[in-house]
Amino acid sequence: MFDIHSHVLPGLDDGPTRIQESLEMMRSAQRAGVRAIVATPHCESHRLSLRTSVIEGAVIRLRAAAADDPEASSVALHVGSEMMLDPGVRAALDAGDVPTLGGNTRFALVELPMRWVPDYAEDALFELAATGYVPVLAHPERNHELSQRFDMMLRMIKRGALMQLEAGSFVGAYGPIAQQCAIDMIDRRMCHFIASDAHRPGAYDALIPHAIEAVAARIGREAADALFDTNPAAALAGERPVIAEPVFEEEWQQLRRGTTKAGRLKILPAKKWWGKQGSNL
Repeated sequence: MFDIHSHVLPGLDDGPTRIQESLEMMRSAQRAGVRAIVATPHCESHRLSLRTSVIEGAVIRLRAAAADDPEASSVALHVGSEMMLDPGVRAALDAGDVPTLGGNTRFALVELPMRWVPDYAEDALFELAATGYVPVLAHPERNHELSQRFDMMLRMIKRGALMQLEAGSFVGAYGPIAQQCAIDMIDRRMCHFIASDAHRPGAYDALIPHAIEAVAARIGREAADALFDTNPAAALAGERPVIAEPVFEEEWQQLRRGTTKAGRLKILPAKKWWGKQGSNL
């Protein structure tokens, strides 16, 4: 797994407070099969928020601390950020004030408030895409409004945004609404990455192996590997991920009408799930 969303840096946000906790997170990530972590502390566009130089310094220090630890040092650590989406994000990225995923790509991890979608959100995402960035929306299934507005999510995807699902959501760690949205996003091919959003070691040990197996059981190993590994690795390298064409409303209703008597949705085989390449990148 290449984890493009993790709060592993100590003392910068609501992640670990001590470097020993960060090292334990890296050890637990290694045990869960994670090969690379992008450190994505919370950032905002205003000048008082965390800046690239602070994040880069924290990454350098954590790499140095991990150097003598056989487990922690086997996990590559990269610069990144998770930015609250607002109209100033593009200017902050252009100025280099906040880093993209990996620090030198055009993939920008952004998030929304948890309860609602601001009026400017779709326009801000489109502005990023129109100016050459690839906005990656973190955990949309945990936004109360967006989790029930697949029409809005589809518009965002069609206008250039990619969706990053949280591993814990798929296995019920954030309640039934987020879980159902996560399942529907997978079934509707509206998920492009799955990441941990880890704040503590338990997010890796307890959730990642469980989530990988659950997603693979639903859509097949190859498609699951793309979401946990291949697509995140491509983004980190600044390359185009594999993007499946999303399931539009008419096809989705046809699939739902195909539900079995047991109440389980008939899941598309992996090759059909994969579909044809989309054109939103």
